[in-house]
Amino acid sequence: MRSLAILLALAAFATDCDKAVGGESASQGRSYIVGIDISGSRTKTDLDESKTLLNGLIDRLQAGDHLTLIEVYQGGRLPARQWSASIPAPREAGKLTATEKRRLDDFKNIARMQTSILFDSARAREIHATDIFGTLTRAADYAKASRNRATTLLLLSDMMNETPDVTMTSRRDIPGDGWIRHLAAAKRIPQLSGVCVVVAGADVSSARGAAIREFWNKYFAAAGTRVSADNYRNMISDPSEVACPSLGPT
Repeated sequence: MRSLAILLALAAFATDCDKAVGGESASQGRSYIVGIDISGSRTKTDLDESKTLLNGLIDRLQAGDHLTLIEVYQGGRLPARQWSASIPAPREAGKLTATEKRRLDDFKNIARMQTSILFDSARAREIHATDIFGTLTRAADYAKASRNRATTLLLLSDMMNETPDVTMTSRRDIPGDGWIRHLAAAKRIPQLSGVCVVVAGADVSSARGAAIREFWNKYFAAAGTRVSADNYRNMISDPSEVACPSLGPT
């Protein structure tokens, strides 16, 4: 029966899978929103490291938590694959019944399967654009629906936006402060106030990488949040470090 439940859950996965979370009861658990970038600018090692980190994060999930996986958008009208689900909160805080523990284990198994689907090497070869902005807009929608849960946004990405409107292939192509102010004035920057943002996979050593990081620092500030130096990294090996100390532990 457990295998059947897992297969049924997987069958619910679709290209435009946008399960609403706003109707759920309030919970003391956390909400994790993960943006997964498998674009051609990332190496196999990059992808393996990201997948390992995500699986480690899944291992740490607890009853009451919510997990959302978002394939980084490709721009235009191309849909991104998404999956979002909650682990039921325990009846008694801090204590799991045998049934609740089994549900938690089943959830983790399903989440790992969804992770494998999203880290599809064959699909990676089909991706020709990387829309970080569109991904952040969708992440903000999920964050708003998280209700009382403390929310962490984990971006498994090199943070190089590559769309017809904005490309970051070279330093001179990276938008300046005026571009961000224009979007802010037009209310076109998604709001992420109170959301812990962590980036794993960014270029932190080259001049172009430094310019991209400076851009995102300003963009996230306009979005109502910030990414600390410790949370904008090339690689995170310990999933317990996916956290913002000022906002509380994961």
